Amino acid sequence: MLIFNCAIAQKVDILRDTVGFCQGDSAYLELKLPVDNSVSILWETPLGIITNTKKVRAGKSGKYYLTLNSSQYLKPIKDSTVVMVFTKPRLNLRDTIICKGGAITLDAKNTGLHYLWSTFETTQKIKIEKPGRYWVVITNGSCNTIDTVRIKPVVGTGVTYNKEYSFCLNEEIKTIGVKVNPGTKVLWSTGATSSNIYVIREGTYWVKTEINNCGAQFDTIRVKMKACECEMMIPNSFTPNEDNRNDYFYPVARCEYTYYFISINDRWGNTVFTANSLTSKWDGRFKGNLCPEDIYIYKIESIEKGSDKKQVRTGHLSLFR
Repeated sequence: MLIFNCAIAQKVDILRDTVGFCQGDSAYLELKLPVDNSVSILWETPLGIITNTKKVRAGKSGKYYLTLNSSQYLKPIKDSTVVMVFTKPRLNLRDTIICKGGAITLDAKNTGLHYLWSTFETTQKIKIEKPGRYWVVITNGSCNTIDTVRIKPVVGTGVTYNKEYSFCLNEEIKTIGVKVNPGTKVLWSTGATSSNIYVIREGTYWVKTEINNCGAQFDTIRVKMKACECEMMIPNSFTPNEDNRNDYFYPVARCEYTYYFISINDRWGNTVFTANSLTSKWDGRFKGNLCPEDIYIYKIESIEKGSDKKQVRTGHLSLFR
């Protein structure tokens, strides 16, 4: 029951001066003072007049008036509040990269609102010089939006595996390469654009790597060729057609070995020949059947006498008939 005289009644604040809420949310104005049934309640809202209820939905921005009438009051008791509907800020920060030694700008957009970054900055835009995870809270009245972004580093545009390579002259596969990030453009002095290239001669090779807007980086690689002490002469083709010329495949070694093993596979990975003796030769057959003309892959493992280091040689072998 609400009981107070006229003088006191006129000084009572029934409603808050302002009420704010986010668009799409439900907000209500409520008379929280106790009143009995003799008191009539009148709400004047932007959506119309509502009576005999202590609670109304504030579905639209504007001014809301409340009037209480009773025979107990010398005058009607009136109060009002301003309802403000705020739009919730929208933001979609996208993960990105930062170049080594560079900087990027993060923009919270939504100009004119209030901002708080994980860096404690309160401006709409901030400058980032280090990779990491960052967040921002944008406030518009009673509405808040938070978003996060991950900044990944780009450590250079390409890093070479080695600055210098040495190959034995008889090695069939001589490969040099660079380790690059996805999306990196590669250009070698040979004109190749792959991350790895085959080399056939000694010398210095340069490689240019470039990614996004991080600029270009140049590296050079020195390639040396040498005659290894225990060269193993390995042919790259043979013709097992029983004409007594080049009918067998076998390596010619100049050294003695305490361990030797050779395996030959077809292009599907099936093993067609194995041996553990240098005197063993492949006649181009598998279980007595002729193998088709094709390119085969050999792998030779060996340990030189007086050494405990295993050498592995691999290469391609063409079978012709």
